[in-house]
Amino acid sequence: MEPRLLTDVPRSTANESAARNRLDISPNETPNALLPVSVIKSSNETFVCKTATLMDMSFPFCLYTANVDDTVSGLMLKGIYYESGLVSQCVQLLRRDRRLQLVDIGANLGLWSLPAARVSRVIAVEPNWNTMLRLAKAVHLGAVSSSITLLHNAVSDVRATFLMGVHPTNQGNAFLINSTKCKATPIGEPCRTLPATKTILLNDLVPLMRSKAALLKVDTEGHEVNVFTESAAGHFFDQIDVPLVFMEWGGALKKHQAKIIRRLLNFFHNRDYTVFKSDNSRLETHYLRWHGDIIFKKMTQ
Repeated sequence: MEPRLLTDVPRSTANESAARNRLDISPNETPNALLPVSVIKSSNETFVCKTATLMDMSFPFCLYTANVDDTVSGLMLKGIYYESGLVSQCVQLLRRDRRLQLVDIGANLGLWSLPAARVSRVIAVEPNWNTMLRLAKAVHLGAVSSSITLLHNAVSDVRATFLMGVHPTNQGNAFLINSTKCKATPIGEPCRTLPATKTILLNDLVPLMRSKAALLKVDTEGHEVNVFTESAAGHFFDQIDVPLVFMEWGGALKKHQAKIIRRLLNFFHNRDYTVFKSDNSRLETHYLRWHGDIIFKKMTQ
């Protein structure tokens, strides 16, 4: 059985009371696009970079040590490509329809973005700076800088600055926090505090798109309820044809109030999306019984 998708960006309800805890709010914030070479030069840190193989492609992949990232890095160090089945499905779709590019929200170390950049255009959004350093190094080593736009941001429903938290042994489990110190992960596990990151809206990505059609992969540890609101994401979906949205449906997401989850589901249902399992079978059960990887598929084209 394939392991579940890694979580990447965050948590936070972004409501009125949470706003008082934000470090800064700038209504004119724009995506923080980075040049891989500049990112590498900004750090003296050295990384372990391995050759990863997926389908018929081999490419550099830069990792953490297994003791601080036992999920993606730990498996990759053993030669196991995390979520290879879903990523391969995405790459096949990109190859089949050359109009499509990938928008990878919560890119982590580049599990989706690095292979996708070899067949299409990619926007990779990653809020964990330590992870972005490794992703930028892999992009540079793999000579795909022209195909991928790196954004050091989290995607939310506000433009603001938040501190972040991260699980101590899973660097992909990084999330926004509304305090000056991380107290627990969204599902109550230990965490430590990461430096701040700026949030942007999905709408803010429209000027950066190189195509009018895209696949979305979103892995934000329950923060999807803030990514997909009418004010934050409606313009993106009006301007960009999105046939599929890959999303993890985990415990952190289910912790939200029913009305908040319904708002997320209605965002897609109002645009004629239906929910499927990763094996392409339709999900008929109540959303509280969903788990693992799901796909929102647009039924009208």
